Amino acid sequence: MRRLVGVTVVMAGMALAFWLVLGPSSDWEGAARIMRFALLLSCFLVIGGGVRLIFPDKSEGEAAETYR
Repeated sequence: MRRLVGVTVVMAGMALAFWLVLGPSSDWEGAARIMRFALLLSCFLVIGGGVRLIFPDKSEGEAAETYR
């Protein structure tokens, strides 16, 4: 289930990034252009978060180890 959510998040982030780069947002000027760039950078964070959902650092069956 977690991997399906991760794939969905990655696809949504990629779709928004492609729209921002190639879509009809070329008429944005001034502050809107900076906001578009910030939104594009946040798309990369969303894609990275989705990848972490697909490939977690620890496996689900592995017990958490505590160090003292």
